[in-house]
Amino acid sequence: MGPQRTTGPFRSAFTLVELLVVIAIIALLIGLLLPAVQGARESARRLQCGNNIKQVALALHTYHTAHNALPRTICNRNLDHSSVTSSNGSGAWTLGRPDTWNVEIFPQLEQQSIYDALDFTKKVGDTSTTATRPISNLDLSTKVMPGLVCPSDPRASNPIFGNRCNVSNATSLGHGQWYAGSLGPTHARGSCQFCPTNSTWGSSPTPSTTNPCCNGNGGDAGHLGKDGYFPGFFGNNPALVTFDSVRDGLSNTVILGETLPYESCHNGTFQNNPITVLMSTPLNIFATPDEIVPDGAHNPPLFGNNAHDHRVNGIKSRHPGGAMVAMADGSAQFLSEQISFPVLWALGTRRLGSRDVAPATLE
Repeated sequence: MGPQRTTGPFRSAFTLVELLVVIAIIALLIGLLLPAVQGARESARRLQCGNNIKQVALALHTYHTAHNALPRTICNRNLDHSSVTSSNGSGAWTLGRPDTWNVEIFPQLEQQSIYDALDFTKKVGDTSTTATRPISNLDLSTKVMPGLVCPSDPRASNPIFGNRCNVSNATSLGHGQWYAGSLGPTHARGSCQFCPTNSTWGSSPTPSTTNPCCNGNGGDAGHLGKDGYFPGFFGNNPALVTFDSVRDGLSNTVILGETLPYESCHNGTFQNNPITVLMSTPLNIFATPDEIVPDGAHNPPLFGNNAHDHRVNGIKSRHPGGAMVAMADGSAQFLSEQISFPVLWALGTRRLGSRDVAPATLE
């Protein structure tokens, strides 16, 4: 009889309990790692956003060096004095042509081909072409430009919106504007919804030349700088602004603010009836659904509500805790949504005080 084979205990698989333990450990590790991965991705997106807004600010500097002034908010090539003077400047909006401040710096943003192909004598929504100009203004205004888009906004995957203001463009299509020019602490329609009523920082939410939170120059004539008075760098009037007008220091003054263009039908790269961003609104005040213009429409359901323009046109982003801005010296900064409101006003004005800017020469 040969030697007997002795066998020890042998297991061919995990027990159910062991398998469950392994799964639980893996799930725990994923739960611990996922926020870190998401945080790293958001950090990368915020870094890209900061670089984007910085490039726009530097392009404005290059333009200023060449022209001794910043581009006008509207009507850079189609300055029509009769249109400008009608309705305190709002008549210029109806020209609807693509000579906006943003388009004017396309050559400095490596978008020379789009700039050269635009027909500045026609509206943004014009669909006509010629043998020498085979691409229409509408086609050009719906080309995606990643450098003008914040990657943290979920809508960045399709930056061509169908709810742009069509009163002057004859179209609702257009590229959004995430990096908008700062109007400073001026007012929109109605009263200034977020201005406090105390003796230190503002006597009332009523726009006036002595209200540091919400500068204005007499009723609707002054709203959004239509009459040429605006404390920031941009306004709804084709007036020239220079860096020489800054008395608070370029590094202390916001020139561009990040925003969510889908919430404001006027924040478009090619919009010649712009609103840009208000700094009389706290950071990250988001619009309600009834304040957003539906695709293909012109006005939102709550158009005319006093809070409407203030809520849709503030500095805001999908970055957690704040939004990017560019200072007038060309640097990019991330502002916390907890920033003191009076500090925000001060950062928005070129000359801390009231009635900062007299109407500039149009030529």
